[in-house]
Formats: sequence, structure tokens, C-alpha cells
Amino acid sequence: MVLRIQKILGVLILYSMVLLLIPGCDLWDSEAESARPLVIKPEDFSIFLFESSEEIYRANVKDPDMWAGLKEQADRDPDYALHYNWLYNTYKGMDERRRTQLKEIMADYHPQPMSDRLIQKDKQEAGLEEILEFIREDRYFSKNRSTLVDFYTWYGANYAVPHYDQVKPLLQRKAQMTSDLAEKDFDVITFMEKGTGIKLKEKPQNIELLMNMRIYGGAGYYRENYSLTTIQWNSPPEKTWSVPFHEFSMPYFRTFSGDVTFRYLTSKMKKDEKLMTKFKEDVPYTWDGWVEENLTEGFARYLSVRKGITRDVGEGVYIFDHDYAQALVAGFDPQKTTLEVFTVEFLKQRYQI
Repeated sequence: MVLRIQKILGVLILYSMVLLLIPGCDLWDSEAESARPLVIKPEDFSIFLFESSEEIYRANVKDPDMWAGLKEQADRDPDYALHYNWLYNTYKGMDERRRTQLKEIMADYHPQPMSDRLIQKDKQEAGLEEILEFIREDRYFSKNRSTLVDFYTWYGANYAVPHYDQVKPLLQRKAQMTSDLAEKDFDVITFMEKGTGIKLKEKPQNIELLMNMRIYGGAGYYRENYSLTTIQWNSPPEKTWSVPFHEFSMPYFRTFSGDVTFRYLTSKMKKDEKLMTKFKEDVPYTWDGWVEENLTEGFARYLSVRKGITRDVGEGVYIFDHDYAQALVAGFDPQKTTLEVFTVEFLKQRYQI
């Protein structure tokens, strides 16, 4: 019996040693990932391929007036001008057959679900040939498959790959500038725990910020415990930080936002006309989710100030996110009160509940 146990232990030790010798293999991968959950980088080619073709369509066919207004940005910014002019030059280089194919594809597909399909199937880092092979085989692309393969084979080789190679260094530089606003080994989770006064049993999901050249149109993707968000070119590095702070804040607020007493409080806020009007117009959330979105956006802006990335909370993008951020900067101390108590008091005072 002892001999058998010794043999088993020997096999396990040998197996562990073999794993450690394999490049890229780490017995502690899960711990390493949880310690470095934030990645800032240029968007992957698998996303760029579809996003860029759709942007060409928007600039030249669907929304030409909207894109024409971006010429001012291009005149001020030579780096963006490289991409902006490419959108038009590429379309001019298409004959009628290619233009017809592009219109047919855009009528049947949207770039975000196309990229999402690749991401869900672990093809996020795929190159052109692997993407084309995936389109040939995957059932999601069954509609108009031959047109998809023919167009993206031509477009990818002649336009998408060369342009991606041109703009990737620009996106990498912006990613580096964004990363440089915090120290090299900035531990987001520890910062969030100190900033909220809350320790979660399950840590927030890993986040990738994907820099791209677009100005109109953002995208969000989710794969298992990963959240991927595209960052538009005109979003400055300091503003970009509000995205991970916003995403990471959600699990902390959800430690109390689902409570019956808190939901009763938010139901009383429906009397606010601005909040309700915006909600009815174009908010893709439940009412409780809409309130939470204002809170997490405000908290993200507060964290940017607390970290020293920005000097002030900036302008609000929703209804009360700006006021909430200012209130946090002025008076929130997680060592003296809880985030829940502070938030409840803020909402009660603001809405006289």
C-alpha cells in the first residue's frame, strides 16, 4: 500500500514538472489571471475585419452625412485622417460587384454578432485565413455564405490586413498611454476593494479594453468570465479608464442593489421626470438597472479622481451620475460608512424620499 502511494506521488510530481516545462503552462494560471484582470490593447483583427467593412458601408452608403461631419476631426488629427481617408478610398476602389456584395452582407449581418461568433468559438486571435475557414464551416454564416467568403477573401487581403497593420501601432501607442496613467502593476481588484469597502467572494470578471479607430459606434462582448469593450479613437486615455472602473463597480453595487428595501427606494424615484423620460426614450435596461447604471457611472468617475487619473468628475452622461460622483468625492469614506448607506442617503436627499 505504501509503495503504491509512493508511486502515485511520484507520478504526480513528474506530471507537475512536465507541465512547468511546457511553454506558457502555469499551474497557477487561475490565480495569475485573477491578479491581472485588466488588459488594454489594440482590437483584434477578427473584430476589425467586420467592424471596418461596416464602417466603410456607413460612411459611404448608410450614414454619409454623419461621417462627413468627422472631416473636422481628420483635419485636426493626422493619425485619424489616415483611417478616415481610407474609408472613402477603399469604397472608391470597389467595383459595382464588390459594392453590391457589401450591401448584401450588411443587409443580412451586423458586425458585432459576426465578431461575437468568432470570440465565442475561441477565434478572437484568428488571422484572415482562419477566419475565412471558419466562415466556410460555421452554421451562423450559412446565409449568403459564398458571398461572405468571396468578399472577405478579397477585402481582407487587399484592404483590411494592410490597413490593420498601419493603424495597429497607433492603437498600441494609445493603449500604452492609457496604461501609463496608472502604475505598471496596478491591482484593480485591491483598488476596488479599498474604494468600496467591500470584499467579494467572487472577484469581478476579467476585462479587455480594445482600442479601435472608430468614432461612431462601440461594441461589447462577453465570453465566460471575460468582458471585452471597444474604445473609440476620440476617447482620451483618462476617459478610457472609466470603462473598467464602471464594469468592475457593478458587482459591488449588486451586493445591495437587489435588496427589497433598495428596490423600494428606486421605485420611488420614478417620479423624477428627467430620469423617467430618458428611460422611456432609449435606455436598454430595467428600471432598477437604469438606476444602477447611473450609480456605477458616477462611481467610475469618482474612482478616476481618487486614483489621480482625472482632476474632476467631468460632465455626466446620464441623469444623476455627475451629482453622485461629486457627492462621493466630497464626502465618501469607506472607513467611516458603507457604500450602501452613503448611496441610500444620497438618493433619499436628492429625491426627497
